[in-house]
Amino acid sequence: MFVIGITGGTGTGKTTALETVRELGGEIIDCDEVYHGLLASDKALLAAIEAAFPGTVEDGVLLRRKLGQIVFGDEGKLLKLNGITHGFVKKEVERLLAEARRAGKTLAAVDAIALIEGGLGALCQATVAVCAPEETRVRRLMAREGVTEEYARLRIRAQKSEDWFRQHCTVTLVNDGSREEFAEKCRRCFEALPGEVQSMSMETMEKLESGVRSYSRAFPVEFTRAKMSRMYAADGRAYLDFFDGAGALNYGHNNDYIKEKILAYLADDGITHALDMFTGAKAAFFEAFDRMILQPRGLRYRLMSCGPTGTNAVEAALKLARKVTGRTGVFALTGSFHGMSLGSLAVTAGVDHREGAHVPLFFTNFVPHPNAVGFDTIDYYEWLLTDNYSGVEKPAAFIIETTQAEGGIQIAPTPWLQRLRALCDRHGILLIVDDIQVGCGRTGSFFSFERAGVVPDLVVLSKSISGYGLPMSLLLIRPELDKFYPAEHNGTFRGNQLAFVGAKAALEYREMVDLDSQVKHKEKLVSDYIEEKLLPMDDRLRHRGIGLIHGVDFEQLGDVSGAVAKECFRRGLVIERAGRNDCVLKLMPALTITEEELAEGLDIIHESMLTILGGR
Repeated sequence: MFVIGITGGTGTGKTTALETVRELGGEIIDCDEVYHGLLASDKALLAAIEAAFPGTVEDGVLLRRKLGQIVFGDEGKLLKLNGITHGFVKKEVERLLAEARRAGKTLAAVDAIALIEGGLGALCQATVAVCAPEETRVRRLMAREGVTEEYARLRIRAQKSEDWFRQHCTVTLVNDGSREEFAEKCRRCFEALPGEVQSMSMETMEKLESGVRSYSRAFPVEFTRAKMSRMYAADGRAYLDFFDGAGALNYGHNNDYIKEKILAYLADDGITHALDMFTGAKAAFFEAFDRMILQPRGLRYRLMSCGPTGTNAVEAALKLARKVTGRTGVFALTGSFHGMSLGSLAVTAGVDHREGAHVPLFFTNFVPHPNAVGFDTIDYYEWLLTDNYSGVEKPAAFIIETTQAEGGIQIAPTPWLQRLRALCDRHGILLIVDDIQVGCGRTGSFFSFERAGVVPDLVVLSKSISGYGLPMSLLLIRPELDKFYPAEHNGTFRGNQLAFVGAKAALEYREMVDLDSQVKHKEKLVSDYIEEKLLPMDDRLRHRGIGLIHGVDFEQLGDVSGAVAKECFRRGLVIERAGRNDCVLKLMPALTITEEELAEGLDIIHESMLTILGGR
């Protein structure tokens, strides 16, 4: 569905824009009509207005002129009113758009009326502002509503400026000519918009790009832009994102707060490349991370900026563990995934991944994940370490994911994590926690190991640590273990300056919106939906999840998950699979996803499962 969001209220100009969309075959969802309809029928909206501005509602009817006299000219009151009304209008418009999408509408135009900043813009392929000079707008308002010039100017100036429109909208149409001239301007604009996003030739990409590509095979469309939990294809279709950049976009696509900080840094010609030199961006992030993340948790770590990928930080952790202990071996869990470079691949369990190395992978003993077997694994590890005939040498480190993501959403039990920490302490083994995918708030707290009250010796962070999907990785090192010599582990792109800026902004944002509480609330919504609506569809289905990473396991049903994922994508949901034989449908939306979007995505999964399982 190609959606144009039209914002601004300039009388004839706005009307002409809407009429032009209709002439081009579009259907109008007019927020003005939605708003006035809600004022006439929505008792909850009227009650909210009366509570904020007593005396403006009488016998269930809004006294509009009285309300206008109260709010216009007082920016604080106007913002308060907008905050009330926009929420109701946005929710209703989203419902109408969802209906249009289900009905297969090819074009819907929305008279957005300042809802762009409230999130409606994320639903639109293009947002168009219709503006006119202030004098023109004042005259039109006086003529249309019979108000005084003073009142009209107050009202006009309370609306968004042209600068705001140009910043937030794809196109700004200025209505400064005749009606016929403006109609032609609108027509050219609307006809050009789809052309601006025509898809590149898939044949060209297949010809030029390496066969190593993978996600483009699962999602075979060209994406052109994205906003928070929506991705937009070149043909104008919107997709809800339950993939989240494989965990790199916890704060959503193009999060406005983080984007503003990065753009301001660039506008000031902030340094963009500095290897591991001292920079203000790095110092600001390090200080914020210590103050906002480490100190409140009673943690003491040195921060190491590694190469820009998670696997590079894993390599650094393994290298340091071997140097500190003087031992070479590593214990890793069955089902683990730690990266695709040789050292990380050596501690990754999947056969398909390991075969890609094309050389032997040494120095790792894989031991059973606690969820994989029916016996006490900690006792088994103890036996391996203490029995002279086990054939296993004491390792330098034990590397784990507290929740295995690629392994099929396998959540290590909290008591097991505590006993593992004690075992490592007894034997002088360093505990490395790989929090690349399930850190940065994914499980409901910033670090995934917080639920167990354990303190790892080394922690690996990447993916969402940058806040904006920019390449970045960190290794957190207990101070007494920081034995690296200068440049013993280096790389040209260690210390991504823009990522430091985004990472600091992300820490600020998560506190501003109390993100951990949001995740815990949304975790229950997802869990309840899966347990109550998805699992009853077949008693062989299984569910595992924590925070906002969940899996629906189809393993006992055979080769089904791929068909479900494909059907989800056909219906407009980007979602991937994980686990053995990719049998687990992996739900991993942005932590900032709205409850309405969460419900929409879950409904798509439900409908897709009905289609596939019903067909079976």
